[in-house]
Amino acid sequence: MYDGSRSRGRRSRIVAVSEVNLVFKLFTLEGATRMLPIVDARLADLQRALSDLEEVQAQIETVRPGTAEALSVRQELAFVLNAAHDARRDVERLGVQVPDLSTGVVEFPSRVGGEVVHLVWQRGQDAITAYHRLTGDEATRPLAGEAGEVPDPQVHGSGSAGA
Repeated sequence: MYDGSRSRGRRSRIVAVSEVNLVFKLFTLEGATRMLPIVDARLADLQRALSDLEEVQAQIETVRPGTAEALSVRQELAFVLNAAHDARRDVERLGVQVPDLSTGVVEFPSRVGGEVVHLVWQRGQDAITAYHRLTGDEATRPLAGEAGEVPDPQVHGSGSAGA
């Protein structure tokens, strides 16, 4: 709804964007583990789309501009680029972060011992076995403690992520 004030409308949009950036899912270890097959499939789609994009970009360099072949390759590029964007959005909607797509590292926001952390998983692993802190020392730590106990990542905030 337009309220007649352009600056007021802009300000409210900025607040909305800020709020979106601050709100994120927190996963329990169990919830994140249940998500692994879905995350794995979406990540595979994204990696495949980016690989296809690289192939089409290489084809563009080999065709003569202005030809029917060049037009066809450009149309294919548009299609593959849209597929890559869609795949990326699908991964983002899951509430996970992908700091290293080439190796398939995925991070699930969680809470361990009252601290917000990222549970770390990599494609090909059977389970989530590590986490890292978000501030200060970001070294990856095993979930199993020294005495064999596993810190219990808990959901605080969005109930749908860990359910």
